[in-house]
Amino acid sequence: MKTVCEVVVHDILPTLRAAIAKELIASYNLNQGEVAKLLDVSQPAVSQYLRQLRGKSGFLENKAVQDEIKEISGKLHQNQITSEDLSTKMCSVSNLIISNGLIKVGKFHGVDGCVVCKS
Repeated sequence: MKTVCEVVVHDILPTLRAAIAKELIASYNLNQGEVAKLLDVSQPAVSQYLRQLRGKSGFLENKAVQDEIKEISGKLHQNQITSEDLSTKMCSVSNLIISNGLIKVGKFHGVDGCVVCKS
């Protein structure tokens, strides 16, 4: 059984980064190197995101998640989001995904019972 943190790190964050990378490339014509700088990851990581080698994507069909991805991508492109704000936003979207049951988390390790997530 995975903890909430494991699900976020292994399944959600890579998928969100991949979706943001794809959005930045498709909507703003950025190359992988430019996307890597904006996301503060390596260019090979962006390449893997684009080839869907990291994360799980089932929750990307959710309208609220799609809207968040577009908002984050736009702010990144316009340099209107700090690293700290990006981290906060990624945590917020992760919480949205888990709390709406868009990805499975072990039955004893949900967000509702997590003291850290509540703070």
